[in-house]
Amino acid sequence: MRIAIAGKGGTGKTTISGTLARVLARRGRNVLAVDADTTPNLGVILGLSPEGTQATRDLPRNMMERQTQTDGSVKSVFTADSDAIIDDYATPGPDGVRLLVMGKVDHAGAGCLCGAHAAVRGLLGELVRKDDPDRDVIVDMEAGLEHLSRGTGRHLSRFVATIEPYYRSMEVARRVSNLASELGITDVLAVSNKVRDDGDRKAIADFCAAHGIRLVCEIPYDPSVVEAERAGQTPIDFAPDSPAVRAIGQLADTLVA
Repeated sequence: MRIAIAGKGGTGKTTISGTLARVLARRGRNVLAVDADTTPNLGVILGLSPEGTQATRDLPRNMMERQTQTDGSVKSVFTADSDAIIDDYATPGPDGVRLLVMGKVDHAGAGCLCGAHAAVRGLLGELVRKDDPDRDVIVDMEAGLEHLSRGTGRHLSRFVATIEPYYRSMEVARRVSNLASELGITDVLAVSNKVRDDGDRKAIADFCAAHGIRLVCEIPYDPSVVEAERAGQTPIDFAPDSPAVRAIGQLADTLVA
């Protein structure tokens, strides 16, 4: 299983990504979590200590090499060994989840992170080429749509769009679905998050139905998620039987099936 979690900022995609990775790992699955956000926070949701989060190593940007093809065109080619990259750069986390971090903005004026996006794209392509059925890859994408214009997740098999019950969030999910299709990824699912009542539920369901987006899971608004944040803990450690964590467990069932 190789999936990307995408959506508007603030829709809970990192919380869902990290909790989903932990749920799958607790079921005995081999999980690689990839933080493809330039403001990386996935390690926190996975349960790494502050020291562990600080110790994560950004993926090297020299894994891609521009090579001239036989027809004269120039193509960026992944030249590293993906297993070696994972062994060298992945940080072990709770329940056996391993975390790779794309890269982050270290200082102002440092330039764009085009090379970091290209490195993740190449690594994911190599993982897909190897087709290891025993490895689940969960990619927490950057908020918004830029990662789709860069094709960061083009080699993944499925996109999961996180939706909150308001228009701007739903509209970003629609754009995620359309742009993923342009990359050749037609398996796009939606997960509604922070649903409080039937009005929220109906708004999301109607929008998804109108735009042909398959809604597969509802995660209710859960105060324990906020309480876990205040306590500096992950939702799955703070309240493992909370409504939100149970719903993400149901999402795991759907994705695996």
